[in-house]
Amino acid sequence: MVKIETVNIFVSENAAVIELSNGKKYKILLGDYDNLPFVCTHGSPLENIEIDVEKIELSDTNGFFNGDCVNFLRFLSRKYNIYSSAMSKIAFTDMSKKGLYQKLYYAVLQNQRKPVAEGRKPAQIEPEELKNLCALVCDEFERAGYVNDKKYALEKAKYLKECKKYGKNRIKEYLYQKGASKDAIDEALEDEFFEDEEGDSANMQGLLARKFRSGIDKYDRNEVSKAVNLLARNGYSYGQAKKAVAEFIENQEES
Repeated sequence: MVKIETVNIFVSENAAVIELSNGKKYKILLGDYDNLPFVCTHGSPLENIEIDVEKIELSDTNGFFNGDCVNFLRFLSRKYNIYSSAMSKIAFTDMSKKGLYQKLYYAVLQNQRKPVAEGRKPAQIEPEELKNLCALVCDEFERAGYVNDKKYALEKAKYLKECKKYGKNRIKEYLYQKGASKDAIDEALEDEFFEDEEGDSANMQGLLARKFRSGIDKYDRNEVSKAVNLLARNGYSYGQAKKAVAEFIENQEES
């Protein structure tokens, strides 16, 4: 077997670049470099080396080491790229852990389909390996507090009620579609902020006033039904919707 040796190692604040004698360079996260399950120093061969079993158990990432050091460096380098992509995504918007996973996974798939200069394509990552890489990055982001489903669900739910005037049912649906966990959604909607019935009533009146500016004809069943359905689509129960529509009609008659 041909021995591949480490030629150079460059370590920065958050990453390490490892150059091998075959000309390949691998940029990996500093945390992964510190936990490498094998010795990687200048002039050391990356074949037929002694494996540090204790370090394999130090991180979930090392669980994917199969004894092939060069292949593992390639795996770690791909993880670095996905990690960097994740950092850029959460810098501009909050999202759930599952939402981040989906964005990372489909971004890589889309990028792999794009032709690049000179007709070359990006290195293809097998779907199973890509799933593992995205899951590892999302787990690390969760441990670091970069993504927090409970915090995300509560803050987003409050925004949806206060600004979008959504009821609980639509808030649930929205958060579920964004990948928030069921436990996080349930806990968010148990917050006292969502026990404000007066706030719900005001929101429903606002939705009706916006849609039915000229009022609702209480003798027109079709129009009354449209008003009730409007509130139901925005997440309120039919009981809440009917009561709100009756109150809206009563208020318009008084005025």
